[in-house]
Formats: sequence, structure tokens, C-alpha cells
Amino acid sequence: MAERLEPNEDFRDEKKEERSRRVSFWFSLVVSIALTCWYYTSNPPDTAEMRKMRTFFKENIMDVAKFIRLPYDELEAFAESKAHPFYKTYVKASQAEKKKIRALIHISRDYNPNQYWFNMVFLWVIVFTGLWFMGLMLEAVIILVRRDDAERRWHRKKKNE
Repeated sequence: MAERLEPNEDFRDEKKEERSRRVSFWFSLVVSIALTCWYYTSNPPDTAEMRKMRTFFKENIMDVAKFIRLPYDELEAFAESKAHPFYKTYVKASQAEKKKIRALIHISRDYNPNQYWFNMVFLWVIVFTGLWFMGLMLEAVIILVRRDDAERRWHRKKKNE
């Protein structure tokens, strides 16, 4: 196909391609930073109290898991035998609060205090690379369309001669 096209390949404009690559990069960078900042403001990191509780759940997962599965009459006896205030608070909590605590216990099994920041960085990387990739693919499609158009014009020109 390259031998059929004119040698100067007038469908490719290096300045435009370079500019579009830069626009794609900077657009991806700005949008990924903006999206990460929006996520940070809408989902702030855990408070010190919450980190402490999740660390407690992680360190005592066997006792806590056993405790939340006990029938109600055994809950009070188990809570009295433990010194940590979580056990007494759980017994007095409403059903809705108990569901929230169970969910928190479930996600705290492999809790690491720095995982929030790791997730933020990973979110930024995923958004940035995804947007940048889509920008580069869009540029490739534009180049292919221009090439096909140039080839079509070349065939018409040859046909008319």
C-alpha cells in the first residue's frame, strides 16, 4: 500500500500528531488528578478512631468473628469476659448498627492503614493510563482514516488521468 501512495504521505502531519499526543497526555494527567481529588473529597480517609477499631478487628479476628456469631444470650456472657469496650458496645447496638459493624469486621480482616493511599495512587494510575490509551487510539484511528482518504483520492486521480 505504501508504494501506491504518494511518497510525501500528505495525509500525515507531524506537527498535528505531536500536538495531539501532547494534548492527550496533558488531558489524561489533568482529568486523572481531578478525578482522584474528587474521590478523595467524597471518600475521606478513615479517622484515627476508625483505624484503631479496624486494627483491633484485624488483630483479634478470630475472637471477634466468633463473638458476632454467638446467640444473643451468650453474647452478654462473652462480652463480660472481655475487657475491650467493643464487645459491650456491640451487645447494646441496634440491628442496623450491628449490620454496619459486621460489614466493617468483614472488610477489616486484611486491613492495612496505608491501603487507602495505595488505592488512591492506583486509582490515579488506572484513570491516567486508560485515558491516555484512549487518546492514543483515537489518534491512530484519525491517522488511518486520513490514510484511507488519501488512498481514495490517489485512486481517483489515477482513474481520471
